[in-house]
Amino acid sequence: MISRYLFRGRRRAGRREGERNLVYVDRPGPWILGAFIGVVGLSLLDAWYTLDLLKSGATEANPVMRAALHLGDRPFVLIKTVVTIVATSFLCLHKNWPLGRICLAAALLGYSALVLYHLHAQALIRGFGA
Repeated sequence: MISRYLFRGRRRAGRREGERNLVYVDRPGPWILGAFIGVVGLSLLDAWYTLDLLKSGATEANPVMRAALHLGDRPFVLIKTVVTIVATSFLCLHKNWPLGRICLAAALLGYSALVLYHLHAQALIRGFGA
């Protein structure tokens, strides 16, 4: 699954003809790298908007991240980023598993929706919304 050839190896598909699913590869491909960057970037935006909204009186809904907030802003962002990178890396390594692809797409959609929610909340707080 994780080897010294990750990102620099030659294998982009299975070794045998017809091997497409349930195999690990050396080079994940541009869609997977884009999805990884997208999820991590959206997670960082979520952290920034969360901290900004907390200053306006909002509360953190996630109990794990609420506990991380008690450590301070920087530890909160660090913990959130590390957890996101580890989890997204795991999903990217399992790109040839149907559930891995579904979960990666769900992470992208979920974080996109969350950032849109933050933008809406920001607009309401600043008086630009309904």
